[in-house]
Amino acid sequence: MHIESTSHEPPYRTGTLKGLTLDEVQEMLPDISADIRVSGDRKVTMTWRFLANRKPCGIWDYRKSYELRGELSTFGPDEIFAALFGEAYTTL
Repeated sequence: MHIESTSHEPPYRTGTLKGLTLDEVQEMLPDISADIRVSGDRKVTMTWRFLANRKPCGIWDYRKSYELRGELSTFGPDEIFAALFGEAYTTL
């Protein structure tokens, strides 16, 4: 799978990652740095933006869901996230 950085904003949530550390997420995206700037509305505190096989994808911490429940929101094709994160990924 070819993964590259992008600047697009994930438009909406399509799934969830649960039970992974932030380091484990970063290990699966070694060439993608998390953007740790807090969004203007202060709802998103961390975002990975990337293209996987030319398809836009994103992972983000919405309203401290990682801190509170160990969950990160995702946007992108189910097959991409299932391949990258296995059972830690669930679709909506």
